[in-house]
Amino acid sequence: MQLVAECGSGGLGLTTADVLNEFKRWRENEWRYSSVDKFPWSQPVLYHICIELRRDGIERNMTHAEHEKRAAALLQRWEKKIAAGYPVPPVRVQIAAPANPGGPTPAETLRAEFLRREAAGWFKK
Repeated sequence: MQLVAECGSGGLGLTTADVLNEFKRWRENEWRYSSVDKFPWSQPVLYHICIELRRDGIERNMTHAEHEKRAAALLQRWEKKIAAGYPVPPVRVQIAAPANPGGPTPAETLRAEFLRREAAGWFKK
């Protein structure tokens, strides 16, 4: 699988080495960008491959050789999708984290109620 991905660059014009170089470039420079979608990807398909490669690498604690095999498998999968007529989805903008709602938290509400009851003399010593 890896040999095919390295020799024949398929419908995307990419090799496994290209994928690994882009992955390395992204990992070294990701701190410069506020999110993944701001990174200047050389091709949109590399965004999808690198995101999945990173997730798999973290979950499986992969070695460099395993990264190469996984990159070749992902590249081959995307080439099959493209050959079947599926378009490459665009780079997605990250969804912003939800803002904290205004007002007290449930714990703060319970504490305020406790303090009100304590001041009213509900708890006798």
